[in-house]
Amino acid sequence: MTLTMTLVWLAVGFVCGGLVAWFLALRQHNQSQLQQELTDTREQLKKYRADVSNHLETTNQLITQLQQNYGKIASHLQQSKMELVEKPMLEKKSEPISYLSADTASQIRESIHQLDERKPTFSESFEQPKDYAGGASGLLKDSAKKAAAAES
Repeated sequence: MTLTMTLVWLAVGFVCGGLVAWFLALRQHNQSQLQQELTDTREQLKKYRADVSNHLETTNQLITQLQQNYGKIASHLQQSKMELVEKPMLEKKSEPISYLSADTASQIRESIHQLDERKPTFSESFEQPKDYAGGASGLLKDSAKKAAAAES
């Protein structure tokens, strides 16, 4: 019986040892899988940070370029204003309506003065407009007859 008991205990020991080895191997496999996921996640984070950094750098360059273009546009508008608006105003004083013939320019000048003379003047009296109708008319005509009949 000792031999049988020894073999049974030996078999139980092998089974228990196999189960412990299997659980340890499973645990080790899970740890290596978690380690791989951690490594992948860190690589993704590094790539994301690099992408954000590149995006911010590109945005900064574009904003700088936009500011430079805005400055160029502002100086161009200022220069155009000087050439197109202020210089013709100075030239206009010496020679108005220079692009028209002399006859047309003189007619325009005369008509401008006539327009000033024709401006209407408004009275400042605050009287109500007068009603020149002799009696009731329109919708009020019937009510006026009824009122006259009621008074008599």
